[in-house]
Amino acid sequence: MKKIGVIGAGTMGFGISFYFAIHGIPTHVVDISNVELENAKEKLKTYYQLFNENGYPLPFSERETVSFLSYSTELNHLKDADLIIESATENLILKQELFKKLDLLAKPEAILTSNTSSLKLSDIALYVKKHRNRLLLTHFFNPAQIVPLVELLPSEETSTQIVDDIKTFFESINKTPIIIKREVPGLAANRIQVALAREALSLLEDGVLSKEDLEKTLYDGPGFRFAASGLLKIIDFGGLDVWSSVLQNLQKEIESEVRDFSIINDLVQKNAIGVKTGKGFFEYPNKGFDEFVLQRDSELLKHLLNTRYKLLNRDL
Repeated sequence: MKKIGVIGAGTMGFGISFYFAIHGIPTHVVDISNVELENAKEKLKTYYQLFNENGYPLPFSERETVSFLSYSTELNHLKDADLIIESATENLILKQELFKKLDLLAKPEAILTSNTSSLKLSDIALYVKKHRNRLLLTHFFNPAQIVPLVELLPSEETSTQIVDDIKTFFESINKTPIIIKREVPGLAANRIQVALAREALSLLEDGVLSKEDLEKTLYDGPGFRFAASGLLKIIDFGGLDVWSSVLQNLQKEIESEVRDFSIINDLVQKNAIGVKTGKGFFEYPNKGFDEFVLQRDSELLKHLLNTRYKLLNRDL
């Protein structure tokens, strides 16, 4: 991948392009908004310093990293890209139009991908003809510049070689690509996350425990173990016989209905929608949204380096 194109300079588009830049890959970012492009340029400097301060091994100077990124409002600048990642607004019609245009302007050997888990690849690629065997979803997790996971979903027509090439590429820059074998809404990680959220919010709304204790339960219980092991290994260590019994006893008790959570809806009605308004389940005083995001990302970087110690002992 000698040149990458990223469509969208917002939260996800920035994170994706920043990650490529710190690995020395020339990347061109396209956005219809010059304001978003300028914001992305400023955020690059901020995040370079954040990564550097937290001990992330950066092989290139800030000036060199900046030089790997270019920006414009014109899709035509992506005509010679080897890989194009669309990370625009989650609007199906918009994405269909973008891929229709990309199919015409991208070089024949280009790989076209979308960073989404909420929309179906088969719908997004409705008008694609020339690149039908070179299509994938490449779904990054926010913040994309830190979280290792990338979910890969090929279409039924995508060649096996393209999937292997993309997987190898992401592994070469220390991402963790997984293959989604069948198109399902939400792919894998978001489905698991929503299932967890449904049960946790049910416990909270039904008065089983306080919001403070719910946070402790996840952070110092399952979350603590998940930092060192995946679910199936946890089951292996617990014993499949034990887990078989637990599943039989508890599955009928846990939340399985589609609920309209008033515990969230009531807060939304009060415009208490989280960090960006200063209050959600908890209060976020005395700092702006960006400051809280940087604080979170600093903690995530520490966690990344603690759990991926090999990063400190290998070349990027």
